[in-house]
Order: sequence, then C-alpha cells, then structure tokens
Amino acid sequence: MSGVTVAFSTSSPQASVALISDACDVLWVGAEFAPQCASGALPRLLEAGLKATNLTMNDVSDFAVDLGPGSFTGVRVGIVFAKVLAFAQAVRVRGATAFDLIDSQRTAFVPSRRGEVFVRVPGAIPYKVSTPPEGAVGYEYGLSGRFPDAGRFPQLLSLIPFMEPIELLPAYFAEPSISAPKQPYAERRG
Repeated sequence: MSGVTVAFSTSSPQASVALISDACDVLWVGAEFAPQCASGALPRLLEAGLKATNLTMNDVSDFAVDLGPGSFTGVRVGIVFAKVLAFAQAVRVRGATAFDLIDSQRTAFVPSRRGEVFVRVPGAIPYKVSTPPEGAVGYEYGLSGRFPDAGRFPQLLSLIPFMEPIELLPAYFAEPSISAPKQPYAERRG
C-alpha cells in the first residue's frame, strides 16, 4: 500500500474518522456521537482505526476533512486537527463540504442554530430556508438524521484538489452571531 488518506468529519454532533486506501477503498471507519466533544473523539477514533488496520502515522499520505457548514466550533476542531497532523507529517490536505459528506448526489441540508436549515442542491449554491425541502437528506439539531460521515470521502477524493494545510478554510454560510460594540474600543479608552 503506497499511502493512506485519513478523513475527518466534525461538523455535526457525530464525529467520524475513516482510513482510505490509495485505491479509494475504506479500510476502517468509526463514528462517535460527540456533541461539543469532537476534540476528544477524533484522537480516540484515529487511534482505534490505526490499531484495527495495523497502520501507523507513517503510512498516512494525506488528510481529508469536512469543511462545514455545521457546528462553528466542530468544523474548526476538525480542520485544525487535520492541519496540525498534516504539518507534522509534511503532507497535503483536501476538504469537502458537509453537504457532500451527507450525500453528494442528492439535495442535502444541515441545520442553522437560528432555527433554519442550509440546503444544497448538487451543482447549485447553498441557500437558507425555514424547513428542508421534501426528499432532501440531512439532520436537525437534537434529532436523528443523516449526518456527514468521513466514510463517504472515497467517492469524492478524485474530485477535490490537494492544498497546503495553511490554505484549508471552513465553509461558513451564516453571518457570525456576534454584534459590533456600540462604542469602538479605541473611543472607550479616551
């Protein structure tokens, strides 16, 4: 085996890790329901996968990661984890949207904390609505559904380009839920 892709997904309450051969065969996939705990789940899952396949980090040729949208912190945890490991291994990374890791061929949706959902029809720009369209696949906060899964990366790997770890960025579709100060800091100091 010439190299293994390690894939992560942390944009939803389910964290997942997959080990994928250079022929795009899934060697191992594991998932853990870990809402607000992805930073602990990823190392456990990665260790379990390496142990189950008798592989080491020296066998890893690249990393793939879920870019979101989804949990703001969860997306960042997965991306940072992939970046750190890629820098440590001196390898490249690539990323795919949560929509593609739900289903790349069908209309997919992910929840927004504002009570709406983001919907992506294949080949179109995502949009926001109050309820998912009929026939769409995805999940809603606090409910079961079809979560993004690192085990779905094999069908995407040939379609997504490699990049240097520093170039990997989250795919956010919502405005930040912070407000600007009523009086800028510089003015408050006098």
